[in-house]
Amino acid sequence: MDYTEQMVLTASPAKLIELLIQKGISVIEEAKRLIDEKDFNNANAKIVRAQDIIMELNLSLDMEKGGEIAHNLRALYNYMFRTLVEANIKKDKKKLDDVKVLLEDLLTTWREAMKLAGSTASQIDVNKPKINLAF
Repeated sequence: MDYTEQMVLTASPAKLIELLIQKGISVIEEAKRLIDEKDFNNANAKIVRAQDIIMELNLSLDMEKGGEIAHNLRALYNYMFRTLVEANIKKDKKKLDDVKVLLEDLLTTWREAMKLAGSTASQIDVNKPKINLAF
C-alpha cells in the first residue's frame, strides 16, 4: 500500500473532501497539458476524471442537514460538471480554467472552515467519498 492509499484509508470525511478537491485541480491541470500536446484521448480521460470527482463531491452533500450551504454547493457542483462537459466536447482550456479557479476557491474556503471547526472537523457529517484518488 502506498502513501496515498494509506492517507485515504485513514482520513476523516472532511479530509477526504479536501483531497478530492485537490485531485480535481490536479487532473484539470493534467488535462490542459494534454490538450496542449494534442493528446485528446488522454485529455478526455482526465476531464472525465474531473467530472467523476465533481459528481462525488456533489453526492457527499447532506441536503437535509446542510441547509442553504448544501444547496449552494449543489448548484456550484452542477455548474462545474456542465462546464467540464462543455470543456471536454470543445477541448476548451478556458472552461477548464474556470472550473479550476472555482475548485481552488472552494479548497481555500474548505480549509478555513476546517480550521474554524478545529477538533470537530473529523466529526463533520458528510458521507465518506468512495472515489479512488490514486488514479
